[in-house]
Amino acid sequence: MADELAEESTQTRQLARDRVFDSVRTAIMEGRIAPDTRLTERELCEAFGISRTVVREVARRLEAEKLVNVIPHSGLRVARLTRKHVHEIYEIRTELEAITVRSFLACATDEDIAAAQDFGRRLLEAGSNGDKVGMAETMSKFLRFMTDVADNQIAAEMLDQLRSRVNMLRIYAMDEPGQLETGMEGVRAIIAGITARDIAAAERATRIYVRRSADAVLRHMDRDE
Repeated sequence: MADELAEESTQTRQLARDRVFDSVRTAIMEGRIAPDTRLTERELCEAFGISRTVVREVARRLEAEKLVNVIPHSGLRVARLTRKHVHEIYEIRTELEAITVRSFLACATDEDIAAAQDFGRRLLEAGSNGDKVGMAETMSKFLRFMTDVADNQIAAEMLDQLRSRVNMLRIYAMDEPGQLETGMEGVRAIIAGITARDIAAAERATRIYVRRSADAVLRHMDRDE
């Protein structure tokens, strides 16, 4: 009985931790919690009705995804991405996503191509509904699917390390007028290249898609300065 209660308590804490982590991460990525905002344990405990232990577990996960910084004697502060960070992230992202599409097409079965087309439909549906978070997270899942098919573990690990920051930047990009439609155009071009099994076309479309996203993010940053 004691073991069952302990297991139930652990599961309850894990559910609370996941719920709070998802809520705070989404709020940061959408910009509802601004960069440099201080997050205190007390405020998070009161806002979500959770213990300090759960808050600390959430904080560790947010820090691991580089969304917050731990400031000695001050607590958590939401991380601020500089223009230098953006240039570096997009430079790396461009090559990683090009490698991912190229290695995927080198070994994809007809079933894998059909699954990629389904990802494309889901991306376009999210874009049509104005679901920026959904579009960003679906693109992350799509990339992970392609690295899994290609068995490219290093690319998968590097994309995972960048995932939250890249998703945040994707949402920033989609905040710019016309960029959501431009992104959807890019998705169509990438899926067309994949459907045709044209590695050069799919890689070229991927590079254009990422470059346009980078340009939109920098415009967003200029507007907010």
